[in-house]
Amino acid sequence: MRINWLGFLIILIAGVILVHNLSAWKDVEFGDETTYLGSGLAFSIPFKGGAQWGPLYAAWYALWHLFIPNALDLYYFNWGLLSILAGLVVFLFFRSQALPFWASLWLAILFLYSTQNLPLNPKISIAPFCLIVGTLAAIYFNAQFWPKSFQFLLVSLIGLVCAYIRPEFYVSFLLGLILSIFWIWKERMLVHKAFWGIIVTFGVLVVLLHVLFENPLFSGDSSRSAVAFQQHFIVNYSAWQHQPEPSTIEAQLKLFHQVLGDDVNTFTDALVHQPSWAFKHVFTNLVHTLTANLHNVVDTFYHTLFRGWYSPWRTVLAGIFVILGLSLINYRNTWQNLQKSPFDLWGFIALIVLILPTLIATLLIYPRTHYLVFHLILILWLLTYLLNSLSFRKIALWPVNAQTIFLTSALVLFLGIKMWEYHQPKPTPSADNVRFVTKIAPKTRLRVLERDWYRVFLKESSDWIHVEEYTSKNFSNFVKEKDVNFILMTHDMQAYFEKDEGFQTFLKNHSAEGFTKLKTNSEGDYLLIKKTVL
Repeated sequence: MRINWLGFLIILIAGVILVHNLSAWKDVEFGDETTYLGSGLAFSIPFKGGAQWGPLYAAWYALWHLFIPNALDLYYFNWGLLSILAGLVVFLFFRSQALPFWASLWLAILFLYSTQNLPLNPKISIAPFCLIVGTLAAIYFNAQFWPKSFQFLLVSLIGLVCAYIRPEFYVSFLLGLILSIFWIWKERMLVHKAFWGIIVTFGVLVVLLHVLFENPLFSGDSSRSAVAFQQHFIVNYSAWQHQPEPSTIEAQLKLFHQVLGDDVNTFTDALVHQPSWAFKHVFTNLVHTLTANLHNVVDTFYHTLFRGWYSPWRTVLAGIFVILGLSLINYRNTWQNLQKSPFDLWGFIALIVLILPTLIATLLIYPRTHYLVFHLILILWLLTYLLNSLSFRKIALWPVNAQTIFLTSALVLFLGIKMWEYHQPKPTPSADNVRFVTKIAPKTRLRVLERDWYRVFLKESSDWIHVEEYTSKNFSNFVKEKDVNFILMTHDMQAYFEKDEGFQTFLKNHSAEGFTKLKTNSEGDYLLIKKTVL
C-alpha cells in the first residue's frame, strides 16, 4: 500500500509539471466545452440546459466557480485538474490488477502526457473517464471482499452519474441495474441486513437525480443525437465523394437531406429507408475506429516517450529496446502464465458495461477522439492482462537495485525534459482575445455577433446574434436591424466575411457607422465595438 502512495505522489508531481504553466502555452478551444462552462457559470435547478447537456458537469464547474470567479481561470483550472486526475486513476487501475509498480507508473505517466489526455477537447469526456476508471480500480482492488451485487450496484450508479455528464451512459446505468438485480437474487442468502441499507441509498440517489434533472436519454433536446448522426454522416459522405465538408451546421444538414431524403433524420430512419448508405456509414466508422485506436496506442506509448525528438535515430533506439525486450522474454513461462492466469469474467463485464455506449457511438455516429478515449480503457485492461503474464529471463548483471536506479534515472530525465518543454510559452490568441474583451466595462447590454463562444467569458450577460442570420448583402443594414454593437473579428470571422462585399464596405466605413476598431491580440484579430458601448 505504501508503494501505491509513492506512485500516487510521483504522478501528482508529474501532473503539476504538465499543467502548472498551462495558460502560457495552451490556448482556449471553443465549442462544446465552452458551452458547458457557460452552463456552469449560470447553473441553477431546474437546469436550463436540459438533461442531455451535462447538468452534473455544469454543477462541477459551478462548484469551482465559488472559489474561482474569473471564467478564464476556471476554464484552465478545470482543464488541468481533470488531466491530473486522469493520470492518477489510470495508475490506480493498473495497480488494482497487480501490475508491477514500475510498469504501472511508467504507463500511467505516458498516458498523462499523451494526446489522449490534456489536449482532448471537449474536456468533458475526461470526467466520466475518471469516474469509470476509478470505479473499475475500486472494484478490482476489492473483488474478493465486495459481493457481485454491490459491485454492479456501483457500476449502475456510476453509469447514471456519467449519464448526467454524457447522456449515452444511461445505457450503462440500465445494464448495470439489470446485472445488480440478477446478483442480488443470486446472492440473496448471503446478503446482510446492512446491504439493504445500501440498496435503499442507491434507490434514493437514482430517484433524486431523476427528479432534479429528469431522464438524460429520453428528455430534453431529443434532436441532439439525430443532428450528431447527420453531421458525421456528411463527414463520411464528403470523404467518399472527395469533396470539402460544408462549413456550417445548416449546410451539413441540408446536404444530408439531399442525399438521404427529407424523411430520414436518425440512424434508424436511414437503416429503414436507405440501408446501403447506413451500412456504408457503419463500415467506414468501424475501419476508422480500429485504425484510430491503433494510432492512439502507438501515440500514447511510443510518440509520447519521444515527442519533440524527431530524428530517425529515435526509431533506431526504440527498435533496439524492443529487440532487447523480446530477447529477454521467457516465452515458455509466459505461455504457461497466460494459460494459468485467472480471468475475472465479471470484472471484465463491468468494464464492458461502462464503456459500451462509446463503442456503439463510434459505429453509429463517428469515432470522435472524445469517444475513443474510453476505448483506451479496454486497451489498458488487455495490456495489463498480457503484461501480468510476461516472464523474463534472469540476468545476473541486472539485479533489482540496478533496475530501480535505471528506471528512476530515466523517469527523472523524462520529467526534466517535460518541465523544460512546458515552460516554453506559445501564442494563445483566443485567450488573449478573452483577456482583452473581459476588461471592457460596457455601458449598455452587448449584442454580440460571433461564431465562437467569447460571450461566455463576458462579465455582463449578452445577446448572441448568429452570423448565419446575415443573408443579405447589406451588412450595415443587418447591424442596424439586429442592433449589433460587438463584433469580434477573429481569424475565423475574417475568413468567413473575407469575400462579403457588404462587410468589407462596412469595415471601411466603420467609424461613420458609429463603431471603433480595437486590436485584441498580436495575431491580427480585432474588435469592432459601438462607440456608445464604451
